Amino acid sequence: MHILVAIVTMLGIIGVILWRLHMAAEAAKGLAETANDARGLLRRWRWQRKLARNPLDLVEDPREAAVAMMVAVAQSDGAMTDRERQIIKAELVARIGATERQAEELLAHGRWLTRDVRDIDYCLDKLAPLIKRQCSPDQNRDVLAMLSSVANAEGDPGEIEGAALARVSRALRD
Repeated sequence: MHILVAIVTMLGIIGVILWRLHMAAEAAKGLAETANDARGLLRRWRWQRKLARNPLDLVEDPREAAVAMMVAVAQSDGAMTDRERQIIKAELVARIGATERQAEELLAHGRWLTRDVRDIDYCLDKLAPLIKRQCSPDQNRDVLAMLSSVANAEGDPGEIEGAALARVSRALRD
């Protein structure tokens, strides 16, 4: 009888230990899920902050800024035409030294940067200080020449384009 009681007691102790181990494993799993949720929350928060920012605020490369400015000029009077697209790519190849593929990628990125821009002045005013700060006077003149050739792609630039280009010219030459 004592052996039976000892066996039942041992089985009870083993059962309690196994139950406690199971509960500890469940607690550890819950803690790991909480940590993953916190990491995911932080990742989502960073992504939302980046999405909430204006894409033009994220531009740090003067080449990207120049392309975005050319795209804004091209789109200021409506949708960008094939002629304007070809002129932008040719200017990138000639003045910046981009390959044909790089010019295509820069143009695509410039179109993405300016996808929500409806005001040419806003875009040019936002990016001109970056160009002025990071480029030499010769490079500033190249940017102005590129903007002018895109504006003249479909004939003489309109009043809005002309005024915007004059402001950028003053801003880059000061």
